[in-house]
Amino acid sequence: MTVSFKPKADPLLRRAADKGYRVAWKRKYGFEKGHFDEELTYGEAKKKAEELEAKEPEKTFWPELIHVPA
Repeated sequence: MTVSFKPKADPLLRRAADKGYRVAWKRKYGFEKGHFDEELTYGEAKKKAEELEAKEPEKTFWPELIHVPA
């Protein structure tokens, strides 16, 4: 059985008000990665990722588009 996913927002346009993003992270050295479950707008996720990166320099944070089953 095949499952297809669709993005919650337009993946080509990243406007600050677009909903359907979350903050994802990974360690710079090592194989640990994850994401926060809170759904945010692109602008909020980008701002939160910048704040978290300043607090935790051993990790990289970015806004990630949420995909849901189609």
